[in-house]
Amino acid sequence: MTTPDALAAAYRMSGQLVRRMTNDLSPADFRHQPSPGANTAAWVIGHLAVTLWRTADRLGAPDHAPLPAGLLDAFTQTGKPAGDQSALGDPAELLKLFDANLAKVIEAVPAIPAAKLTEPPARPGLAATFGEGVLFGALHVAMHSGQLSLIRRSLGKPPVV
Repeated sequence: MTTPDALAAAYRMSGQLVRRMTNDLSPADFRHQPSPGANTAAWVIGHLAVTLWRTADRLGAPDHAPLPAGLLDAFTQTGKPAGDQSALGDPAELLKLFDANLAKVIEAVPAIPAAKLTEPPARPGLAATFGEGVLFGALHVAMHSGQLSLIRRSLGKPPVV
């Protein structure tokens, strides 16, 4: 397995986790806040769709469509407790956008030049190299599946993993 294969697999498996966590959620479930200030599943999926869009953009994904108007503002992390998230859009459309941007990232990963993977990261943070930054994107998706698991459990749904 090559490094690009491993990176693509990390995104693919993280995406599968998210889909398993949301497959049986109703539109009302997507608007459920498990506690005051917590995000809804709709916000989590929209946020992941936006971050995957940004990753696909940084990786130069081909045929990368622009985000729908207002999405970037609605789903960017603020560091504040969540307010009312009952009007964040159709969950099916958010999931479609998540899937499309995830596919664009997975498609772009094999085109990353090997030498680029060891360069400094695009943005400072946890990653020591550009390649680690790309890997963190997949970990970010998996991390948010934990939030989706909590939402599921607060709705009385069984665990999926």
